[in-house]
Amino acid sequence: MTSWTAVEDELARWTDLGRHCPLWLRDDDAVAASPQLDRLLNRCARAGIPLGLAVIPADAEPSLADALADALAGHAFVTPLVHGWSHTDHAAPGRKKCEFGPERPPEIRRAEAGRGLSTLRALFGDRVLPLFVPPWNRMAPDMPACLSASGYRAVSAFGPSPAKQDGIVWVNTHLDLIDWRGTRSAVPLDALLDLLCRELRDRREGRRNPAEPIGLLTHHRVHDEAIWDLLDRLLERLAVHPALEWPDIGSLV
Repeated sequence: MTSWTAVEDELARWTDLGRHCPLWLRDDDAVAASPQLDRLLNRCARAGIPLGLAVIPADAEPSLADALADALAGHAFVTPLVHGWSHTDHAAPGRKKCEFGPERPPEIRRAEAGRGLSTLRALFGDRVLPLFVPPWNRMAPDMPACLSASGYRAVSAFGPSPAKQDGIVWVNTHLDLIDWRGTRSAVPLDALLDLLCRELRDRREGRRNPAEPIGLLTHHRVHDEAIWDLLDRLLERLAVHPALEWPDIGSLV
C-alpha cells in the first residue's frame, strides 16, 4: 500500500521538473447552514484553499447564503455550484441512480437544469458558477447540449474528464473520501494515497492531461469523525506543498 513517503517522492519528481499539479475540493449536497458546514468552511479557510460547494437548488435555504457570506468575510473562498435540481432518482428500475438520465425527455431535463441555475443565482447572485454537478455523478449523454442551451459552461462528475463537448468543459473529481459501498465512513488512507499517486504519476508521465486538476470529493452532511480526520490529514500535507497549487474554482472553467 502507498504511504505518505511515496506521495512525497512523487511530488519531489514534480518539483525537480519545475512543474505544479492543480488540485481542487468539491463538497456535495449543501442545502443550509449547519455546524458541519461551518466545520468544512473553517478547515478550508485555515488551509487557505478554495471550495466548490455543490448546492441542491430545490432544497437551498436562505441560511446557506448567509453562511457563505460570513465565510467570505472570514477569508474562506467558496464558490456555489449547481447540484442538479432536487437530487431525485428518476432512473429506470434496476439501473443506477440518476436524476438527469435518458429516462426523461431532454426538454424536461434542460428546463430543470436551467431552473437550478436561476434559483441559485437568485440566492447567491453572481457568485454562482455555471457549473453543473449531476447527482450521483452521472447523466445522459445528451446532457452537455442541454446544459449549454441552459447557460452552463462546465460539468463536474467523477473520474477522468472527457473532452470538451457542446461548449461544456469537464472539471471532474477523482478521490472520494467516503467508502460508500462499505463502511460509509472514511476510505483507508493508504488506498486513497495510492489513488493520489496514480493520478499524479499519470499526469507527469503523459497518460493524462497534466493540466487536468485532481479533484477531492467530500459530503459534509454525512461526515463522521474518521472522515473529518482524513480530510484534515490530506489538507495538512497537500495545501502547502510547493509542487501543488489550488486555483480559484472559476479559473478551472
